[in-house]
Amino acid sequence: MATITLPAGFSPRDFTMRLVTNQRSFSSPFGGSEQVVDLLNDRWSISLTMPSSSSANAARIEAFVNAMRGMTNTCNLYHMQRKAPRGTMRGSPTCGAASMGAASVTLSSAGVGATLLAGDMIGISGLLLQVAADATANGSGVMTVTLVNRLRTAISGGAAVTWDKPTAPFRMLSTGSVNYQPGYADGVSLDFAEVIA
Repeated sequence: MATITLPAGFSPRDFTMRLVTNQRSFSSPFGGSEQVVDLLNDRWSISLTMPSSSSANAARIEAFVNAMRGMTNTCNLYHMQRKAPRGTMRGSPTCGAASMGAASVTLSSAGVGATLLAGDMIGISGLLLQVAADATANGSGVMTVTLVNRLRTAISGGAAVTWDKPTAPFRMLSTGSVNYQPGYADGVSLDFAEVIA
């Protein structure tokens, strides 16, 4: 298994990223009540469409799709519409220790008054995490961040926080192919699922 690099100029026309939750629901056949159990093994799913392009540019996309070898290889993807936080947090923040299943993390060295806004993406210890609610660092640069997706693994104290294009490894689910026309190539749609190690 290899990690395939995105080709130069990889810029989707359409992009969708959604959280796929792992849960089980149980319904009572008599009283109508139901219970839902969250199994905490969330993963990201990405669907994108590359735009129509010249045959030369389409060749790069075709090579990328073929190099993925179906689900064999992986590529590192990020939220392509929010490459950096909308909030003001920058620099080199670190994360405090957090246990598996935690719904929040505490960041240090975020900068006094720095912010993360709902929907911002951060990366910690190989996990691609989405901020659930606006957060502001206190006078010591410490910020508690609630998360949309719970932690799949524990995080060691002092782990670096990535805010600029935080990535996670993804496998390609679809078998998209480039359709060539005289002088250009149609766009190709691709589907990916986050790798759970």
